[in-house]
Amino acid sequence: MSELEKLYNEETTDTSYDHVLKYTGVFGGVQGLKMLVSFARNKLTVKFLGDVGMGLIGVYNSISEFLVSASNLGVPLNATQHAGELFDEGSAARIEHFVMVVRTWVFWTAVLATLLCVCASPLLSYFFFDKTWDYHVLLMIPVAVNLLLAEGECAILKGLRQVRKVAVIEGTVALLTIALTIPFYYYMGMKGVVLGLLFSTLSSFVTHGFFSFRLVSYKVSPFSRKVFHEGLPMVKRGIPYVLANVSGTALNLFIPAYILHAGCSTMGDVGLFRAGWVLMISYAGIAFVALEADYFPRLSSVNQDVVRMNHTVNQQVKVSLLAITPFLILYILFLPTFISLLFDESFLIIHDMALCACFYTFFRALSLPLGYSTLAKGDSMMYLAMEVAYNIFFGFLIWWLYNAYGLTGAGIALSVGAVYDIVVALLVCGYRYKLSIQRNTWLIFLFQLICLSVTFLFCFTSNVELKYFVGGIAFVVSLAFSIFRLSKRSDFLRHTLHHFTHSSSDCC
Repeated sequence: MSELEKLYNEETTDTSYDHVLKYTGVFGGVQGLKMLVSFARNKLTVKFLGDVGMGLIGVYNSISEFLVSASNLGVPLNATQHAGELFDEGSAARIEHFVMVVRTWVFWTAVLATLLCVCASPLLSYFFFDKTWDYHVLLMIPVAVNLLLAEGECAILKGLRQVRKVAVIEGTVALLTIALTIPFYYYMGMKGVVLGLLFSTLSSFVTHGFFSFRLVSYKVSPFSRKVFHEGLPMVKRGIPYVLANVSGTALNLFIPAYILHAGCSTMGDVGLFRAGWVLMISYAGIAFVALEADYFPRLSSVNQDVVRMNHTVNQQVKVSLLAITPFLILYILFLPTFISLLFDESFLIIHDMALCACFYTFFRALSLPLGYSTLAKGDSMMYLAMEVAYNIFFGFLIWWLYNAYGLTGAGIALSVGAVYDIVVALLVCGYRYKLSIQRNTWLIFLFQLICLSVTFLFCFTSNVELKYFVGGIAFVVSLAFSIFRLSKRSDFLRHTLHHFTHSSSDCC
């Protein structure tokens, strides 16, 4: 039996609450590992490079993300969607051929990224490196190529429901990243930043390839007219997604460029903003990593059935809200400790920014599952309109609130932008796809919002004992509510709780 024929098993075809909960937990655990690794990596980065180094890393990451988004032609997204549909059809031969088409187009996106970087390097140097040309921008070419190749292989694994492998890859890449960056920072200082990026992104591609090449052997036909035409519809559908992603990465370039040119700001201020962004976007969103790897392929496979699609969306919203809120409460309660551990005490200036951005993470538990329905439907023009509108709105918020309140204003902008995202997602999904958030899902949302809001308000009190007392109660209430609601739907959790309570009574 070939590796492709082994794909169809109980694990890859399960769509129950237990499956959703399991892989939310799996990816939450992987993200927890990544957080611990990042604690060490960022601590050492700050020690060897300081806040200026953090800012420089942020700038190079923004440049490479821009190159990837502008040149991937929407291939990874459409590859995941179509591979998910082929998976449901069960044809190994068609899957193998489609993977070859995807890899061929990914090859050409890497060529496109190279040309784009060469053309854009003078402009990027002007904005970020004292208006002088910097050859280091050209060194982002291999970084972008590695990211594009890894992205393509990851899309194939996700579409074929290889969720467990994707989780293993994420954990492995996190460990390799620290092993391949910190030595360069230690021995070379600022000059080691680019080399660290090169080797860490190369490790990402190699790790993805190790798993995906064993599943489907690597084949490309870059000069085949037939393969070119077969992939062309996928690319045409992807162009609006490319434009949407370009608007997002352009915003990510605009923010540090704006901060650098706002008043007396320096690369150190960019580093502080990046640190606050990492705290609330990368670390606090641990429950969302499963969305793209597990939820999106499942949603894509039912995109023609309104009832099943509505059930899948509400199911994911509930699990996300119940899984993330208790830990988000605990996170903001001990935020000063996390900042000191992750960076050092000089970074406590970002505390209010991260705290004000906590609602961004919470609201995304509702808006993201809804937003993915646009992708699952293949409604590229609507996705483009929504993304561009959001990025313009959020860019305006950053300009206005950062000008008025500095880093704290940036945190407020994130949360306000997330509210806007919810409103737009509800309107679009309701009118266009006949999707709606069910009453019991809204009740879960409101209950958890109250718990989080109470903790948020007491985080500003000068009475530390009162803060931890009230926050502790809110955490216990939120956690108990989450366990109660999840156990009603999850056989595994219900049996685990029954076994635990039974064992406890026996001990007594």
